Amino acid sequence: MSSITKRQFLALGVGAVAIAGAGYAWSQSTATSNAPAFEERSMTVAEMMASGALVVDIRRPDEWVETGVIDGATLLTFESPNSFLEKIGPQIADGRDVVLICRSGNRSRLAAEALAPMIPNHVVSVVGGMSQQIAEGYQTSRPVCPAC
Repeated sequence: MSSITKRQFLALGVGAVAIAGAGYAWSQSTATSNAPAFEERSMTVAEMMASGALVVDIRRPDEWVETGVIDGATLLTFESPNSFLEKIGPQIADGRDVVLICRSGNRSRLAAEALAPMIPNHVVSVVGGMSQQIAEGYQTSRPVCPAC
C-alpha cells in the first residue's frame, strides 16, 4: 500500500466535499420537483372569493342545474388541460391563483394535478367540492350559462 502526501489527502477531501455538495443540491432539486405543484385545501366560498383567485366550477352543466352554483364562479367543464387553458388563460394572465371546485373534490384534484405543471399560477383543488359547501349551508345560485 502506498502512502499519500498531505497535498493528495487534501485534494481527495476537497473532491469528496464537492461531490457530496453536488449530490445534496441534486437531491434538493429533485425533492422540490417531485412536490405537488398544486394544493388541496378545504375552503369556504367566502374564502375562495376573498382570495382574489379565479374560482372555476369544473362540473358539467347538468350538475350546475341540479345543485346550483357559486355566485361569481366561472362555469367551465374540465375536459382537457389545453382546452381549459385556452378559455381561462386571459383571466389568469395576471398571475392570480386558480381555485377549482367540482362535486366532491376528486375531479378538481385530477384537473389541478394536470394544470399545475402547465402554468405558473398556484392551483388549488377544493376538498369536498360543492357537496361540502352545500352541506355546510352555502346557498347556491341558479346557473346562468348557454349550455344550461
